[in-house]
Amino acid sequence: MPSYFTRRAVLQRLSTLGIGLGAAGVLPAHAQGYPSKPITLVVPYTPGGTTDNIVRAIQTKLSEQLGQPVIIENRPGASGNLGNRSVARAAPDGYTIGIMPTTVGTFPLMAQNLGYDPMDDLTYIGGVAETPSIIIVRKDSPVRSFTDLVAMARTRPGGINVGSGGVGGAGHLVILTLGKLNNFPVTHVAYKGTAPAVQDLMGGNIDAASMAIGGVKGQVDGGAVRPVLVASVKRSPLLRDVPVMEDLGLKGVNGGVGYVLAVSSKTPREIVERLHGALDRVLQDKDVIERMQSLSFIPTRTTLAEARKMVEEQTTTWAPTIKELGLKLE
Repeated sequence: MPSYFTRRAVLQRLSTLGIGLGAAGVLPAHAQGYPSKPITLVVPYTPGGTTDNIVRAIQTKLSEQLGQPVIIENRPGASGNLGNRSVARAAPDGYTIGIMPTTVGTFPLMAQNLGYDPMDDLTYIGGVAETPSIIIVRKDSPVRSFTDLVAMARTRPGGINVGSGGVGGAGHLVILTLGKLNNFPVTHVAYKGTAPAVQDLMGGNIDAASMAIGGVKGQVDGGAVRPVLVASVKRSPLLRDVPVMEDLGLKGVNGGVGYVLAVSSKTPREIVERLHGALDRVLQDKDVIERMQSLSFIPTRTTLAEARKMVEEQTTTWAPTIKELGLKLE
């Protein structure tokens, strides 16, 4: 990790010993004793989906690191922005944090009145995990490959119906980009998370679903759904037998999605750093690493600056597609 952590550890140690820091080594009153009560971790989607699975993998260890209970609160709605907005508008005291996809920075491109600015009103505490996006069909679907799915789309007047965990998420952007670049029609169906999208897929109400593998690993392993494409440029170690875009000669972009923890941008730096340090230690924990990997997530440790860069890079990647397709949040 960067030398930042070494310098901070030294400063903290010197402060504890009262050596050479003077007033600079004294935490402001609002940061002293933090945390002294339970912390709410907002998940902006329904229980049981990709994002929810990630926080449940880190919840216990994060509570141990912070010395207070971390309580998960699911607040789905408005394509994730109901929960995101609640974090941005929360009291800036570190007791309300949220987990968000790294595509959060694209939301202002699709809505004029979000009620918050992802880059101005949030501070990104750190990266948490990354996972590839996949296209899946139900087990009894006549579609046996992504080529079959494209053929189906081209024979129907309205194309295929493909669900995702919400407007503006990686799953949504991936399938519409694939359709646009490879000339097959897609009707996107937005859900309040990956779990209800998978449920509708298995019920036969949609033709396919596009989402991060971490939210549907159990159904893939159990054979309830069948992956037909990993939306990346390289074969995934998680699904070595499933083709990627390059294998099929498809045009597209890397559809991997990352997740970050965030807090109100007005939160004192000392509290942000306390949260960041706790998260970083959690992501080094062997049990957490094994749990995430079993769910098809790759733990993603970052500095504060790198976490923000994750969001900025996703915004740069997807902005042209969003503008070209005229995507709007529902």
